[in-house]
Amino acid sequence: MSRDIAKISWPTSAASRRWMPSFASAIVLTLAFSAYASYVKAEEFPERPVQMIVSVGAGGSTDTLMRALVQYAAPLLGQPIVIINRPGASGMIGVAQVKQAKPDGYTIGGTWSGPLTMAPHVNMPDYKPGDYTIVAMVSEAPGVLCVSKGFPANNGRELLDELRRNPDKYTYGADGIGGFVQFATERVFAAAHVKARMIPFSGADQTVTAFLSGTISIYGGAIMSVLPYVQQGTAKCLLVTAASRYSVLPNVDSLSDVGLADTQTLLWRAVIAPAGVPADRLAKLKEVFSKAAQDPEFQKIALVRGEQPWTVDTANIDKYVRDEYATMGTLADALKLTTLN
Repeated sequence: MSRDIAKISWPTSAASRRWMPSFASAIVLTLAFSAYASYVKAEEFPERPVQMIVSVGAGGSTDTLMRALVQYAAPLLGQPIVIINRPGASGMIGVAQVKQAKPDGYTIGGTWSGPLTMAPHVNMPDYKPGDYTIVAMVSEAPGVLCVSKGFPANNGRELLDELRRNPDKYTYGADGIGGFVQFATERVFAAAHVKARMIPFSGADQTVTAFLSGTISIYGGAIMSVLPYVQQGTAKCLLVTAASRYSVLPNVDSLSDVGLADTQTLLWRAVIAPAGVPADRLAKLKEVFSKAAQDPEFQKIALVRGEQPWTVDTANIDKYVRDEYATMGTLADALKLTTLN
């Protein structure tokens, strides 16, 4: 471009030189505008669809909620968001693929707390907390402990008293070794000085089946999986793993009711991105997904599934995740789960 300008035949007469400044200024302004337009175009984000790696199979709870979320996020982002399912290893395969992705904002992840703060203490993953960043917290929900209608306890305190009187007599079902249910339940049991034997299952459906057949004494897991049987009167829920009572089961004791509020463990779902995404792109992703998660229509979908909007101040999200990671590491050591590494 500079060579082309140099080849221009500039006017030499006095009359012609009077319009030279205007002519030169016009050229400079044109070049500046072209450069600025090119810069703006280069900085536009996103210019193509964004892919979200979901760390469970299609139809899982996290998958269902993330698919609902992107319906509200995509219009705000201005591009489609394509779901790619990468299940396996308690969600760690999907998170590892997010970590390995180019940090340009075009690959993000949809996951839950387990692969981020719990499973890494049991099976050595291909990532560490500094390899990803939280884009947005989507929802939260406690676990619940339920028993059959003939069980000799009718509230949380009576449940803990019965377990204390009969250490290791009772069994509870959980979503695998090192999963959310085991961590959340053992955290409460350790503080209450009670013991029950954990029986691992591949998911909530198998846990419910074993519970209803009497194979295990206590159901541990998501509220919605057991709620129909509570409504039928074949099961009674006695304690949630939250410090406050939960709207779906308002008559069930919380950890505050049994004096153990500081042992709260929630299952939360989040959108993550690989570390190193440019600040402006990360800011846009955070804005878009935070707005989508706060959309009243999306929150209705979450509530139907037994989950509620994230309640921790967004400014404290990183600290919350770091603290939970450390707490679960200490608990894994106490349970001797880290020997699996």
